[in-house]
Amino acid sequence: MKREFPRLVAIETTNRCNAKCPFCPNSALERGKQPMATDLFEKIVEDCREFPLQAIEPFLNGEPFVDPHIIPRLEHIRRRLPETRLRLYTNGNALTPKKIDGLVGLGIDHLYVSLNTLNAQTYREVMGLELERTLANLAYLTDPRRRERVVRRITFRMTRSPKTPLDEQRAFIAYCKKQGVRPFVVGLFNYKGEIDSALPVPGFPCEHITRLDILSNGTVTLCCMDQEGEYRWGDVAQRSVLEIYNDAEARRYREAHRRSRRRQIEPCDRCNVFWPSLEKMPPWRIAKFAASTGWYFWRYRPCGLKKPAR
Repeated sequence: MKREFPRLVAIETTNRCNAKCPFCPNSALERGKQPMATDLFEKIVEDCREFPLQAIEPFLNGEPFVDPHIIPRLEHIRRRLPETRLRLYTNGNALTPKKIDGLVGLGIDHLYVSLNTLNAQTYREVMGLELERTLANLAYLTDPRRRERVVRRITFRMTRSPKTPLDEQRAFIAYCKKQGVRPFVVGLFNYKGEIDSALPVPGFPCEHITRLDILSNGTVTLCCMDQEGEYRWGDVAQRSVLEIYNDAEARRYREAHRRSRRRQIEPCDRCNVFWPSLEKMPPWRIAKFAASTGWYFWRYRPCGLKKPAR
């Protein structure tokens, strides 16, 4: 059996978050909220040196910038994995000017900011945070005098609900262009059916099958949609990243997706993540799934501007 390598490893350095977004399961997590132990974090990074890793994300079900050790952790990743792309996600509210200054020179490749709306009242209702503080942080981040020294690429993200007005979506895009960042408007994921989302379960393979997601306690979970680690693959405190990724259970999921059995395997049969995986398959299957992906995006418009539901 030929070993496979994950293209991405996501590490939940903390599962605490300062926001309370209803479309994210963090506020309803049943497992204890804790930062990842430093020795476990460093062990994972060392495991990732055993194979050519394309990208690493110190983020999963929490807000990285409420982790008091996030800057040293980023420094450690860059020292030990200098050729791996380093990506980071944040809601921006805890990304203070002091923390932004701490990112200078770390070589972060891509920073995603989940902003979601420019309406202060909606922001407060949806995220439980104050928009004024977040926008001040983002103005500091995108200031031309420092932004290129902080991060190579910045994306501001809006998760739109079925009721999000088109004017609000367009205002968000205009704001992003003014700040010189990439706008990204995306629909709701349903987290295995636990979050309300009208998008159907796709038939094509999910891109999550080629990544490895590690919870703050060391559990390797099925993917970022399995926020409680119910469908676990192993424990990185006991086995290496590469061993777990090539475990029989992990291979079973990848094979099911690649053989058009996504809708026949639990819990993928009720999860509507719509990013496709077109890797490690014969050309005819790649063509088949590429066509079904194109049809899905044309039919349901899971990302980009979309009129609110009536």
